[in-house]
Amino acid sequence: MTAARRGGFVPAKHLDRYRHIAAVLADEGLHTAIDTLGLSRVAPARRNGAGAPDALTVEQHIRRAIERLGVTFIKGGQALSTRTDIVPPALAAELRKLQDEVTPEPFEVMRAVVEQDLQQPIESAFSSFEAEPFASASIGQVHRAELADGTCVAVKIQRPGVREQVEIDLDITLTQAQWVARHMSDTSDLDVMSIVTEFADAVRGELDYVREARNAERLWRAFRDDEGTFFPRVYWSHTTSRVLTLDYIPGVRMNRLDELDAAGFDRPLLAVRGINSYLRQIFELGFFHADPHPGNFLALPGNRVAFTDFGRVGTLSRDSRERFTDLLWAAVNRDPELATDTFLALASSPSIDEVALQNEVARLINKYHGRELGRIDPTELMSEVLALIRNHHLGVSSDFALAIATLGLLEGVGTMLDPEFDFASTARPFVTKAMSERRRPEEVLERAAGSWRRLGRFLETLPVSADRLMRRLSRGEMRVAVVPRDYQNLMDQIAELVNKLAFAIVVSALVIGASTLLGVADVPAWLHTVGVVGLVGAFVVTLWFLLSIVTAHIRARHRR
Repeated sequence: MTAARRGGFVPAKHLDRYRHIAAVLADEGLHTAIDTLGLSRVAPARRNGAGAPDALTVEQHIRRAIERLGVTFIKGGQALSTRTDIVPPALAAELRKLQDEVTPEPFEVMRAVVEQDLQQPIESAFSSFEAEPFASASIGQVHRAELADGTCVAVKIQRPGVREQVEIDLDITLTQAQWVARHMSDTSDLDVMSIVTEFADAVRGELDYVREARNAERLWRAFRDDEGTFFPRVYWSHTTSRVLTLDYIPGVRMNRLDELDAAGFDRPLLAVRGINSYLRQIFELGFFHADPHPGNFLALPGNRVAFTDFGRVGTLSRDSRERFTDLLWAAVNRDPELATDTFLALASSPSIDEVALQNEVARLINKYHGRELGRIDPTELMSEVLALIRNHHLGVSSDFALAIATLGLLEGVGTMLDPEFDFASTARPFVTKAMSERRRPEEVLERAAGSWRRLGRFLETLPVSADRLMRRLSRGEMRVAVVPRDYQNLMDQIAELVNKLAFAIVVSALVIGASTLLGVADVPAWLHTVGVVGLVGAFVVTLWFLLSIVTAHIRARHRR
């Protein structure tokens, strides 16, 4: 390990925050995380001795550390909890327990935010405004209020200073991700920078209440005529980047089963309506609510399912939706070749063992093929698909993995409401409809026309592109360079090898020279003494050299 890797990279900027992060990780015993993130230089010294027995698992320590580090890390943990294509299932399950409930800010502090953003006194903007919030999280808190016309609304207000703290943490996260990507060869199959950049964009999106309002309005427009679901309306006159005003939903949260039963709700009907709404979002809209926590669903009179919290959404392109349908179709028709081709088309990793992938896909299909749909456990199936993506380092898009994970979590919500809930039977009409629409003549013709248009544009621009390429080649403007993976580590190993070789040559010359002096009879006594000293010195240096090789080997095994 080079000095840079041992010490890590900690810039002077945000040094106090770096030290705090390292201290929390060390306090939770997560020293491997400290080394991986390159925070060794600012971490407290490790305590010697075994200490008291630790009853917590590593996953629990990770969750505790994330909760202690605040909003940015909590949001990151919540995002990773749905990415079992990246993290192990045990860690994902623990991360789903992350609590995002904190003590609310004093009302006067939040009043100032509302009045500054709406540019008017709170009494002018609302006819009434409750000082006590009914929900409080790390980014903001929600108050009940009424507009001038008597409409009851929920006003979500962002905590002051949150945005600045999140930007500091995101800057640290991106900096350390760059260091990890450069120095940790174990992550070479994982696009760390892409994942972290995507996460940073998602967190910034949750800080922008205007973006959340657009998400809510898009779903409201799509389902406003649906009698089984309810999405709140956005009141744009009272919405800014830090203040979000939506319809107030006076419902019962889905995770309060006793209250649902006491109010006389039909839990099986609620399960079907909620899952149907999600399936429509994924298969038809390609735009879905991506935080399927039971607390984000409420039951309204008439067994309507209401949705809240639109900070996290997923987007599936038309191509991704079709790939998703292809996977389900391949499983039903026992076609491992189609399933493998679909995974390869989705994958972004350049190094995939296609034979091993196809064998694993065939095993998975054979496991579920022939079962009745009602006897297939969707959660188990989704978990195995995500494990396959993780184990073969396919690197599929986050939204595709999020859609698979969301369906798995939804099945859990459905069975919580109704132990007899059959997710597969509920999903079957959507899959059948998606396949039927792809076979419609007009759909086939539209695809063919699109392919011809793309082919025409390619052929039209081909001569010009080829001419430019040849001109650049002839002028020597283009060169092909081959850069090996883990280049810096390879160069370090070569440098170490050269140094050892030079050292061996010097020692050999010293031995030969000393031996020659000792073998010549007619030399002065002092020169004979020099030969003895040289030979003894060569012997000592050789022992030191051998000892250093053994020590380096032991250290290398310890690092692995």
